[in-house]
Amino acid sequence: MATKFSAPSHGTEEINDADPLLVAEDIIKIYKTGKIETQALRGVSFKVKPQEKLFLIGPSGSGKTTLVNIVSGITKPTSGKVFWKELSKDITRSTYEEIVKARRTFAGVIFQDSKLLSHLTVKENIELAGYYAKVQPKVVKQRAQFLLKFLGIWDKRMKREDTLSGGEKKRAAIATTLITNPKILIGDEPTGDLDVETAESILDLFDRINEELGIAICIVTHSQQVAARADRILELRDGVIIGQHGSNISLRKLEDSRLLEIDRQSRIVLPKTILQDMDNPKHFSIEMENGKIILQPIYQADFAPNNMKSVITCTMCGNQVKNGVKFCSDCGAPITDKGDNNGLNK
Repeated sequence: MATKFSAPSHGTEEINDADPLLVAEDIIKIYKTGKIETQALRGVSFKVKPQEKLFLIGPSGSGKTTLVNIVSGITKPTSGKVFWKELSKDITRSTYEEIVKARRTFAGVIFQDSKLLSHLTVKENIELAGYYAKVQPKVVKQRAQFLLKFLGIWDKRMKREDTLSGGEKKRAAIATTLITNPKILIGDEPTGDLDVETAESILDLFDRINEELGIAICIVTHSQQVAARADRILELRDGVIIGQHGSNISLRKLEDSRLLEIDRQSRIVLPKTILQDMDNPKHFSIEMENGKIILQPIYQADFAPNNMKSVITCTMCGNQVKNGVKFCSDCGAPITDKGDNNGLNK
């Protein structure tokens, strides 16, 4: 049974990698609990373009939250690099002070919890975020006034958190991240605590922020409602990006829009649903046919000893030679039947 993979006729637009706003390269994150290691991310690379709406999807435990925490400078990766356009060096090698200073004007981070100070008014919360970020007082006043009107909470400016609705709290929290005029908003399920109608109004707001203020959006989500607003979607599973999608996708039918991703280590991950349909083969042969890659599953029975003696792999150079040949025709190394057959140990 051969399975053919090719790009679907619909899906993502061509990606322009010129002058990216944010770049993540080969991000690995390992958590240790005693002697147990858990690899949350296994070499993730991606870019965010200026003014792009890039969303990250995937099941729980796929590494989405860890990834956004790393690219926003909150968490350090075990290895890998993250570059912000505002900072001239890899932030993973930057000091805490350098990251905080650069983040003030580069990234606004939105949490599911509003994180407003309950004893302050909405206006005071917004202005405090500006003062904390070292924005000039005059600019803080002007920008806070603009944001209160732009985000539709001008009439709530003198209210405290406990008198606000869920949507009003979210708008106020967004305002605190926009007070520094960042280049990108990064969020982890920013509408996860809202009802459908309120979430829709916040998503409309994100669209306005993106289109009218020119701010890029990078959001983690499980929601079909949120995913439908993306320009481009990256699909994570088991700590790697397995595919890319365009807009208007169905989270229940990701196979209809998925473009398989080849990472910087030249790896490609086959979706589990496809492997399950093929009885989970552990090996594939590969060939090209009319510009398409054809993968042929190889099952354990195909590796029976009687089927493994006709071809032997030279352990020095990898050249395949017939059984019984004493010397490799490529490198001249001696060939023994103790070497690898078809790349597998006997």
